[in-house]
Amino acid sequence: MRFMQLSLGLLLAILTLGAAPLAAEAPAPSKVVSLPREALEGRGLQAIAPYRKELTLAGMQQLSAQELFSGAFVVNVWESQDGGTLLLRDYPFDQYVHVLAGTTTLDSDDGISSTFGVGDHFVLPRGFSGKWTVSKGFRQVLIIESTSLAAGIGRFE
Repeated sequence: MRFMQLSLGLLLAILTLGAAPLAAEAPAPSKVVSLPREALEGRGLQAIAPYRKELTLAGMQQLSAQELFSGAFVVNVWESQDGGTLLLRDYPFDQYVHVLAGTTTLDSDDGISSTFGVGDHFVLPRGFSGKWTVSKGFRQVLIIESTSLAAGIGRFE
């Protein structure tokens, strides 16, 4: 647990330093932001629209999310109640993921398969192409730099 706290703290420090040029655009909050336990446990998330049909290979029709923080980077909790598979082509941003529930497998076009479960952390890099499969009840905390997210999210809607 201590390692997870240190690694998450280090990640947040890196993201904050890397996003320093954006500080003028996104004012810093006046207090520390606590991530609500209810959202991390999947309670109170809001339903969101499914991804575009040409990206959805299976499932992914029952999705929910909640934004927990927005500044130089965005922190969200995202969940797929029904599981499924997305087809990703030239993923538009770097995304840090901490798995809260379920499992996920990323199969890259170059034949590398990676599976992650509860408590695992990984980065889905900008430019990734392949399939992203999640189990029923998969839930994650994700962190994405705000400008990249705003520029790339339209590819999924």
